Amino acid sequence: MRSLLFALLIVNLTLSAQADEVSFAKDVWPILRQHCWSCHSGDKPQGALRLDAETHLRKGGESGPIIVPGKPDESSLIEQVSGDKPAMPPKQPPIGAAKVAILRRWIEAGAKIDSMPVDAGATVKIPATYDYAPSITSVAYHPDGLRVACACRSEVVIVSLVDETPPIRLATESDLVTFVEFSPDGKLLAAAGGTPAQFGELTIFDVAKKQPVLKRRLSSDTLFRGGFSPDGKHVALGSAEGAVYLVPVEARGNVRRLELHSDWCVDVAWTVDGTKLITAGRDKTTKVASVESGELLRTVDTALERINAVVADGNLAVSAGLARGMTGYTLNVALQNVEVTGSGNGARPVSRRDQYVRAFEAPPGEVLDLAVSGDRKLLAAAGRFGDIRVFTLADQRRTGLVTGVAAPVFAIALNRDGTQLVVGGKSGKLDVYELPAGKLAKSLTPVPVKAVTQAAAR
Repeated sequence: MRSLLFALLIVNLTLSAQADEVSFAKDVWPILRQHCWSCHSGDKPQGALRLDAETHLRKGGESGPIIVPGKPDESSLIEQVSGDKPAMPPKQPPIGAAKVAILRRWIEAGAKIDSMPVDAGATVKIPATYDYAPSITSVAYHPDGLRVACACRSEVVIVSLVDETPPIRLATESDLVTFVEFSPDGKLLAAAGGTPAQFGELTIFDVAKKQPVLKRRLSSDTLFRGGFSPDGKHVALGSAEGAVYLVPVEARGNVRRLELHSDWCVDVAWTVDGTKLITAGRDKTTKVASVESGELLRTVDTALERINAVVADGNLAVSAGLARGMTGYTLNVALQNVEVTGSGNGARPVSRRDQYVRAFEAPPGEVLDLAVSGDRKLLAAAGRFGDIRVFTLADQRRTGLVTGVAAPVFAIALNRDGTQLVVGGKSGKLDVYELPAGKLAKSLTPVPVKAVTQAAAR
């Protein structure tokens, strides 16, 4: 009997010890992958610290090794993620006591690496031929008006609108590309996106060479829409962190981060003079910020629903989203000093909204994208409804209507003089319309797709 009890005790102790063992692959790597990898991977990791291979992890970064096996209290990894206000991850919630405890136990047990998961440095795989056409999430005209860039899942495709030149396919490392735009001179092409809860990335391509000239991972989550500055020297992008990133095209320039929204910042537009940014947020606000100082100048409006898109011309900004409305803001009035009524603790700002708001005709559903023509005279709006509406910015009057469009439409763009419109959406097709007639001129699929036989279709 005693022998049986002793054997059971040994088994229980063994199982308990096994349960307490920490596996790098199963327990530690998921923590590093979620909270650290986006900033500490690739060719230019922050602090020269890479976590995407065992040799890099053991070596550490600029300050030396971050792990001292068997000594968690002497390991800077634990120091960086511990405490009431941990230094890492920067500008993100702490990883939490439970995850810190796992890291401590792993280091205490010798910091063994049983295996480095294969996705540690994995790149996105782009098929040579798709089974089905991926949704088009962003479109942009080249300044010459003859080519259009399309965001198709993890790649950017440049298609010709005037001949049968084969499309140019440019790969990225993002799970989803959310934004594409050519530089004002047409020499560069920006593509932004990322992988949710892992990283946001901007890639800038040399259009002539068909090669990336700049890659930057900027955040721990996806980057959204934005645009080149009028002088072509910077790209502004919204992010899932609520911040706006100002990224210099020059590789050695410093990235600036502007804290503007309390929820996702999904779109950013430059004013024509390049001095201000207009931003749209999932926090239901439209904001104006100074490029020079990075400071918020004014929340020009607060909506009842999320804002999805924003554009700007010389002095008018327009935003739209889930609420069935499109609103313009005359900036020179909206940014004037706020008047105050009352005095002391009873002082209250006087709302000037009725003086600077310019209402457009309400669309029939949620607006997902806005576009302005290159000459800043026309505005187009599209979304979860079967038409696209075109307005003149000067008087907010509707001047065009494209009907019979397959909804939802995720992306639209106007050429320079507003005589042509390109449309991308869930269908995966790029449709080209002539304006103001609204006639479909061309429809094509940017990426190669496997032929579907009639039998398979049935």
